Amino acid sequence: MPRLLTCRAARRPLALPFEAFAAVALLTMAWPALADAHTFRFVAPPDTETVHLAGSFNGWSSTAEPMERRGDVFEVTLDLADGVHHYKFVVNGDRWVNDSASDRALEVSDGHGGMNSAVLIGLDARTLPEPAPNDILVEAVLHDPGSDARTVDDGWVVWTLRTQADDVERAAVVIGEGADERRVAFEPVREALGFAYYRAEATALSDPAVYRIELIDGEAALTIDTDGEAFTVGTDVEVETPDWARDAVWYQIFAERFRNGDPSNDPGDGEYETLLPWTSDWWETHTRLGEVAGEHNFYEGHGNVWRRRYGGDIQGVMDKLDYLRQLGINAIYFNPVFEAESMHKYDATDFRHIDDNFGVKGDWPVEGETDDPATWTWTPSDRLFLDFLKEAKAKGFKVIIDGVFNHVGQRHYAFQDVLERGQESPYADWFAITDWGDPANHGKPETYGKPGGIQWEAWDQPNGALPAFAKDPSLGLAPGPRQHIFDITSRWMDPNGDGDPSDGVDGWRLDVPGDIPHPFWVDWRVHVKSINPDAYITGEIWGMAQPWLQGDQFDAVMNYQFAMPALDFFADRRDATTPSEFAQRLSEVIYAYPMPVSFVQQNLYASHDTDRFASMFVNPDRQYDGENRLQDTGPHYLTRQPNREERARRNLAVGMQMTFLGAPMIYYGDEAGMWGPDDPSDRMPMLWADLEPYDGQQSRVDRETLRHFQRMIAIRHTEPALRRGLFRPVLTDDTRGVLAFARQLDERRVVVAVNRSGSTHRVALPVGAAEAWVDLADGASTRVVFDAASPTARPVVAVEEDAPRFERDDAGRVTVELDPWGMAVLVPADNESGE
Repeated sequence: MPRLLTCRAARRPLALPFEAFAAVALLTMAWPALADAHTFRFVAPPDTETVHLAGSFNGWSSTAEPMERRGDVFEVTLDLADGVHHYKFVVNGDRWVNDSASDRALEVSDGHGGMNSAVLIGLDARTLPEPAPNDILVEAVLHDPGSDARTVDDGWVVWTLRTQADDVERAAVVIGEGADERRVAFEPVREALGFAYYRAEATALSDPAVYRIELIDGEAALTIDTDGEAFTVGTDVEVETPDWARDAVWYQIFAERFRNGDPSNDPGDGEYETLLPWTSDWWETHTRLGEVAGEHNFYEGHGNVWRRRYGGDIQGVMDKLDYLRQLGINAIYFNPVFEAESMHKYDATDFRHIDDNFGVKGDWPVEGETDDPATWTWTPSDRLFLDFLKEAKAKGFKVIIDGVFNHVGQRHYAFQDVLERGQESPYADWFAITDWGDPANHGKPETYGKPGGIQWEAWDQPNGALPAFAKDPSLGLAPGPRQHIFDITSRWMDPNGDGDPSDGVDGWRLDVPGDIPHPFWVDWRVHVKSINPDAYITGEIWGMAQPWLQGDQFDAVMNYQFAMPALDFFADRRDATTPSEFAQRLSEVIYAYPMPVSFVQQNLYASHDTDRFASMFVNPDRQYDGENRLQDTGPHYLTRQPNREERARRNLAVGMQMTFLGAPMIYYGDEAGMWGPDDPSDRMPMLWADLEPYDGQQSRVDRETLRHFQRMIAIRHTEPALRRGLFRPVLTDDTRGVLAFARQLDERRVVVAVNRSGSTHRVALPVGAAEAWVDLADGASTRVVFDAASPTARPVVAVEEDAPRFERDDAGRVTVELDPWGMAVLVPADNESGE
């Protein structure tokens, strides 16, 4: 008889010796949740005033985790999940420092010439004995039913498992009990640091689903359950996200650089502003227009490039709504549009009003307004924006705006009152003031931020240009700014205050949300959804974002975690990942979150915070968003136009973006072929055909690229499975560089194949039940159709009657020929469109 062994009441499973039996040995384990407390310590140099801990566990926030001073040492203790975590110490708000106690073997590049520190939490596989035949190293096996069995969509469950690498021949999850049970094999996902990771997924047989896990290695077997009883997992998903966001194709607009629709509101009056012609050469110094000669004055010195203004405005976006419609866009994300001095508007002066350079010049400031929303008026600029919302919605667009709720600009009225009146100001508790200074210096600008004057925490640096709101451990933000943010949220979501949100914005993109404690976002979500249950909330989180995406805070994030593996696959050359590794990383990104979240993630490649999408292919083999700023981190960054192969690689990546699970997002101008390094040169004025030719390198719209974007977006609009279907890798050929995956929506199946190589390949693809298939990506046998007469129409793809049909063979495969850097999107020929 097999012997039954049970491990209990241990932080980790006990390492039990295996004894060979004629029969298979069975072991049963109960698993507690796994997390460890870890204390970070920083020995401070004499000039240290503050230290914060920033890392992959808090979205790299420079303010979220303050460390406590204990003599010359700063400390903070966090509960961290098992695995590797990367981090740095942020000293005095602006100096990022490595940890001398870091695990050097696990460090990674920070993209700026340095390294991110690393700490390994939990079992270190480097200390384990080598795998042995007919033996399962119990200590290395990990399945936590609280987190490793997850219902990602109604009735659809995903299980994950960890073992020592090369230690297990096969593993399965056994669903159900008795005669109804069935086995689903675990598939290997990846190997890392001596561990192997597996995933299985299936439709549940009951509610709750009951399961146990079985592992086999030769004559050794291991059963994971709870004291002989099966585990259970509920099959309903508690997380809700806006249904419309699954069908969204997003377009990010930097208003000042998109289109000048009204020259009468152009900036240029301030001493910090230089108005330039829209089509002027970006790299030229325009001395006749007020810029200062000398190469050093471009970024530094006079800072010519930071002072530039081009006059983009709301009217310009309104004028180009039909352009966006014909491109296939149906959702717009605006960078900040509220009153602010800078061109980027992340230094808000007044959240209550649209910037007058975007609307009607000179209609701000407004006299008589207080913190009471009853005193707030609608300026002509505000009303223009509301008119824009009305027209955009009539044309089928959703519109969200940037919520910069962590900080404001120095010219914000509340901060100005604090500088003038010190602790007597009614806004004294709104900001993180570090030193009130001498009251005699209040109101004296020459003392601000200096010894003897008022000093403050800011997002950019101590006493910087972006004063931070004060935080509250239970509310997230201090009561004053918290209420103010709630009020302006109501203002822009329901402008008439009548309970009908149809005339307001459709949601928010949140800037540096990791800098604000979670309690604020929990309460704010409730507030947002009470105004409009269908509103969309997305956040700027660069790392994995599980803490924000469990249904109580955000609906989605800007999915940089999609961009990183995608660029490693499509753009890199020397360090390119394989198709199998790429497929694994994509699956990890999807299944890290509840499926309703993954369906609405903003899948982007570039943004206002990165280099241009096209230039990523000219500058491969870098860490994502690393070494790409000419003025500091990337002096050797190439600013040339991409060549033919680089454009082909980019186009293939666009095809992936439009066929992958989640909502694609395009940064303005990428569809026109714009290229360039990171900020500020990722913010050049948009290319428009009616303004051609432009001065300088980028003189014309790349019409071939524009047509490619439109075609791939049209394919997405044509096929519901590409917007709402589950993702399944079906083929990875690392030798030839081919990846194929299926998107499955109920019985509807679409198969996508990409050829990441410069050679032509014939590929046999496993497909669904249909006998014949057609390729929507074949431009020779399909055409893009757009109904200009319909105000809400988007382009779709129509298949020509004589389009080639691919017949399914007896093995359930169709064979296609993939061009170099080409792709196929196969749909059943008997019903090309799934609509």
